[in-house]
Amino acid sequence: MRHFCRAIICVSVFVFVSIGLTGFAQQADEPAIVQANLLSKAFRDSANRVIPATVKVQTVMPNIPGRRIFPFDGPGRMPNEGLGTGIIIDSKGTVLTNNHVISGAEEITILLSDGREYKVTDKKTDRDSDLAVLTIEPEEELPSVAFADSDAIDVGDWVVAVGNPFNFESTVSVGIISARWRTVGDIQRGDFLQTDAAINPGNSGGPLINLRGEVVGINTAIVSQTGSNSGIGFALASNTAKWVAAQLKEKGKVERAYLGVKIEMVDAKLAASVGAKPREGVYVNSVNNNTPAKEAGLQAKDIILAFNDRHVNSPTELTSTVERSDLEAEHEVTVYRDNEVITLPIKVAVLPETGGSSGAQPALYRDRQLGIIVNLLSPEIAEKYNYQGLNGVAVVDVTPGSLAANAGIKSSMLITHVDDKPVEDTKSYINARNESSLADGIKLTVESEDGQQEIVIKRGTSRP
Repeated sequence: MRHFCRAIICVSVFVFVSIGLTGFAQQADEPAIVQANLLSKAFRDSANRVIPATVKVQTVMPNIPGRRIFPFDGPGRMPNEGLGTGIIIDSKGTVLTNNHVISGAEEITILLSDGREYKVTDKKTDRDSDLAVLTIEPEEELPSVAFADSDAIDVGDWVVAVGNPFNFESTVSVGIISARWRTVGDIQRGDFLQTDAAINPGNSGGPLINLRGEVVGINTAIVSQTGSNSGIGFALASNTAKWVAAQLKEKGKVERAYLGVKIEMVDAKLAASVGAKPREGVYVNSVNNNTPAKEAGLQAKDIILAFNDRHVNSPTELTSTVERSDLEAEHEVTVYRDNEVITLPIKVAVLPETGGSSGAQPALYRDRQLGIIVNLLSPEIAEKYNYQGLNGVAVVDVTPGSLAANAGIKSSMLITHVDDKPVEDTKSYINARNESSLADGIKLTVESEDGQQEIVIKRGTSRP
């Protein structure tokens, strides 16, 4: 009997201790659960703030036989219908989305989260940043988004993507900022945030937001082997998106400032050769004639450290900073030259489209798709680069991260043929380019100090 009582006592003590330890473990876990629930609430609250101002952008495209509008078509959709996302940026009815969402559309309809529908009455677009501003006429004020300062966001910060992937409206996905200052495919101008938040077909033009529910980017593109999310998505930074939208609303176009230099990243090898620090500043390869940079006294081999006291460490960061600068004001460029840091005053100018009116022979032509500016082959350029006796157009500017840059096109190259069609001047270059196709690949025959070579440029990064 005593042994039986001892057994009962032992079991009771064991059960008591076990229950006590379990309770202690639950208490120990409680702070972690509280923190997790707070994070969950932050995601929920931020999404709820922006969903009412996030819209569907539905388009009707021309009924072209054989036309396929991937990545917008999906199950149950007509082949000439498209779907994307947009955000209301003011309560009177201005919607911001991607240009590729509405490009070529015959009809555009905005569908609000509460079911209301409005036809778009006006649109203004900017192909270089892949943005479009659409106008609708609501009966009353609409909810609108707030923009955050995208310069304040950093790698590792939480973000939430909101949109209509595969026509599933008001879908929310969560991730972090994976990288800053990215360039994307054939989008010529813009600084992109890279994120692992899921972005899929139908998300284009939708908001990437912080935990306060403020827009930090416009979801624009993905890198994928399948056309769907693979963990690498890109959103145009909100500071650029907000500026472009304001330009389109006020002027109907975007006037970008430029310096007129060929630049590249200061990598470790380059830094060692010039006595600089890696990843600090932007290296100037060459300075184009008759440009703000030339007039200000910038020189090849300079390292631009800052523009208006803002430090720049990548070509994209410098380009994005300069293009939004005041065209009327004088600015300062901080430069590292010959082991000294100097400051040069500079007045920027509007980035040229073409150098002549319609029908005339343009001196300069900006090829947005490829990301280059070409110039007539002057005697000075021909002599400088030993192009005497040749015909073609000289490349005077290459946008960092553009299709041309990624393919190996460099400033000072001479383009003599486009898809085997001879190029005599800028007008013949334009005509040849109008007949070429990025989908099939564009073959450029170029001359450089390395001799003649053929470079094929094809479209790269896909857009959701």
